[in-house]
Amino acid sequence: MRTTTTSTFLIAMTISTGLAATPALARAQSAPPRPSVFQTTLEEAGQKTPEITTDDLLKILAEGKIPVIDVRTAEEYAIAHIPGSINVYELEVQRITGMFGPGQDMILYCNGPSCGKSKRTSEDLVKLGYTNIRRYQLGMPVWRALSQTVQTDMGGLDYMFTRDGTAVFVDARTPAEFSAASMPNAVNIQVGEATAANDDGRLPFRDKGTRVVVFGNTPQQARVVAAEIAKKAYWNSSFFGGTFADLLAGGYVNHPPLASAKSLTIAAGSACTALVAASDVDNGSSDPDPGDTLRLSLDVTGPLGLGAHAVTLTVSDRFGRSASAAATVAVTDQTAPAIGDVSVSRPAPSPADHGLKIVTVNYEASDNCGGVTVRLGITREDGRSDEARVLDSQHVLVPGGHGRDTWITIEATDAAGNVTTTRVPVRGDDD
Repeated sequence: MRTTTTSTFLIAMTISTGLAATPALARAQSAPPRPSVFQTTLEEAGQKTPEITTDDLLKILAEGKIPVIDVRTAEEYAIAHIPGSINVYELEVQRITGMFGPGQDMILYCNGPSCGKSKRTSEDLVKLGYTNIRRYQLGMPVWRALSQTVQTDMGGLDYMFTRDGTAVFVDARTPAEFSAASMPNAVNIQVGEATAANDDGRLPFRDKGTRVVVFGNTPQQARVVAAEIAKKAYWNSSFFGGTFADLLAGGYVNHPPLASAKSLTIAAGSACTALVAASDVDNGSSDPDPGDTLRLSLDVTGPLGLGAHAVTLTVSDRFGRSASAAATVAVTDQTAPAIGDVSVSRPAPSPADHGLKIVTVNYEASDNCGGVTVRLGITREDGRSDEARVLDSQHVLVPGGHGRDTWITIEATDAAGNVTTTRVPVRGDDD
């Protein structure tokens, strides 16, 4: 009784006085450490093969000694798979038995917790005497959700490029290489730029589930950038397991067009201005990609006034890649002045010169670009001009008398030096 009373008293004192518990008591009362998400499995009961955790799989892949088998279809595998795994479809168990003996350690995975392919395949192998089969039952969805990188092969890239059409392709090479040639509509993101690309719109931050496929000169270059992008919550991202040379050989690479422009001189129109079209400036621009089409545009089309104008020709292909070339368009006044409504008045006697008559010349002279200078000239039918003379721009002095016709020449000159002439006769019998 005494011992019981003492123990009860000590416990009561500890509680009532707030005295610290002994280390042993603290350990007894603390909860066991909880595993991280990388250390968990589904813990499904009644399974014939055990599961491994994500940490386990990471270690196995790093060591590279135990085969990891993706039992999904070849198409699924090509679109995205865990790097380092091999593909054997679940209905092709005989391929596995042909590759590995019954004592071989193997890891199987498929499309995650709800996928039955890895379970069925593992059970088939157990029936055939295989004893070291384990499953990564969390599969591709959880692997990707934990920001682990996956790989895309050429067949998967072709599907996304030619049929699916929803992927954002990321070129991990240098900006200079990207400018020279890349996949159509690709964006350029290098190592260390994932955060900036997420913020500036190169990555589709509004939909983190968008397919993102990274390619580079080598799979290693692409993988580094893809891993950084995956860490920005792009769980549907992957890297291309081939090289840029493979993409080039497969016809997946688009080159920018080659822009060529020529300088030219064009005539001003009736308003002393001119319009210029991109086709006028184009000097045989081309595209190195067979079957591509080009769209031409000019930064300035007019109306352009007289003088020289710098223009830029831009050539764009159907994927939006473009190139530019500069040219000069000179607008000149090439239109001669117009002379119309020409007439001469009946000659009037000159009080100062006996036998000479003053003739008034009427006309309208105009030019599309402004002012006109008009000069009158005289030509006698008999070749003599000593007696006739020009008084001003509308009056001439001509000899009178029958049979002595005089031709008056009207010459209009504009500022550009364009000249128009017309002749009107003054009959010698117009007395």
